[in-house]
Amino acid sequence: MSSAPLPGHDIFIQPPDTMATVTPVALARHGLICIERGLYAEGAVFFALLSEQLAASQGPFLATLDALRSAIAGYLHAQDALLEASKRLMEADAEQQARLASLKTLLPSLGEAEITMRMLSASPSLPRREGRATQSLRLVRPHETADGDGEMDGVGASLAGETSDSGERKIDGEKSRVTSASAQALPDLYISCFGCFEVRRDHADSAPLDLCSNAKGQAILRYLLVCPQRRASVDKLMAALWPEEEPEAARHKLRVAISALRVSLNRDVVDGAGGGYILCKGQVYSLNPNAALHSDVDEFLALYHAGQAADGHEAMTLYERACKLYKGPFLTEDLYAEWSFIAREELTKIYLTMCYALAEFALANSNYHAAIQWANAILKVDRCEEQAHRQLMRAYAALKRRSEALRQYQLCQQILKDELGVQPMPETQRLLQTLLQG
Repeated sequence: MSSAPLPGHDIFIQPPDTMATVTPVALARHGLICIERGLYAEGAVFFALLSEQLAASQGPFLATLDALRSAIAGYLHAQDALLEASKRLMEADAEQQARLASLKTLLPSLGEAEITMRMLSASPSLPRREGRATQSLRLVRPHETADGDGEMDGVGASLAGETSDSGERKIDGEKSRVTSASAQALPDLYISCFGCFEVRRDHADSAPLDLCSNAKGQAILRYLLVCPQRRASVDKLMAALWPEEEPEAARHKLRVAISALRVSLNRDVVDGAGGGYILCKGQVYSLNPNAALHSDVDEFLALYHAGQAADGHEAMTLYERACKLYKGPFLTEDLYAEWSFIAREELTKIYLTMCYALAEFALANSNYHAAIQWANAILKVDRCEEQAHRQLMRAYAALKRRSEALRQYQLCQQILKDELGVQPMPETQRLLQTLLQG
């Protein structure tokens, strides 16, 4: 079965054994198409064939072509190095997790030593002033943290005052109970980032929190989740969320948004307007490290890395659990934000990698219905993923559903033509010929 010509071209991709009859212009076009589709090794093959056909008189063109081939080789080498570095990173992560587990087993003995130290520090022989704390401290209510410019975020500011032995502080003649922020236990947060963004408190099956109506306040929480160590400076937050605003206006809107976010997260847990789950220190906002945070993204990545370290059925079981967490793209609420783009693309790539592995494993084990399920999951994310179309063709053929396999090829051909302006790859065309030959 011959291929239809590419739009605007008078040639089409030929099987490898007929490449000798293709003109230099056709080879150049094929190479460019492969490079644009990310098929760098295949593109390099076309350019090598082109070099062989060019005459010595084409000196400038040959020099440019050689430089391009060298650049492609350098890119592929860098890609291999990146894969090797990723492998070493996973090995280092596994080692780190093992050391963390060892540390956790030693915590009980550490707790006994801590109790002993507390008993020693509580000795009555220590001097103490009657009716006063041992020294005057600058105190901050647990809901108030200093904003970057020295003002308090929330209601009021921290005051240096006298604290009685009962834990009360006098402010303007009235007593105010002082509670240590570190001593106040915060319920766990459970955050869903795939598909619809939701935050739950206490339990994973709790009702979603009614987050603040301030859209930027919610965006701040999502931004902090993406940042390393879940913290970001005031300047970065203003640049990401209010890039067109003047600095003073952006800073004011940031405070308003942070305040609204805190109120919705801290409701019924922390009294007041500041602190709680969102902290600020030295012009840096962060999620409170003392509050346990669980997210579907963290679990998704943990299962993926565990699957990479496993083999066979065990790896596929872990991949399947991870894929079931993927309810949709990462943070769709920020679909057009630059700061979420890289994380979204990487997570989608990981999801498709696992789906491919699950489909291939199912095909290899004659579980063709599962193969169809995972290949369709890939196409739901990207209709142009040609490998998934081939997996469906193979599964339908194995189930004796030949007409569906042929229709899948036609669908693949139409999608590639409409969206990319290309024809199916030679590998897909050869699979079609195999099906036609029975």
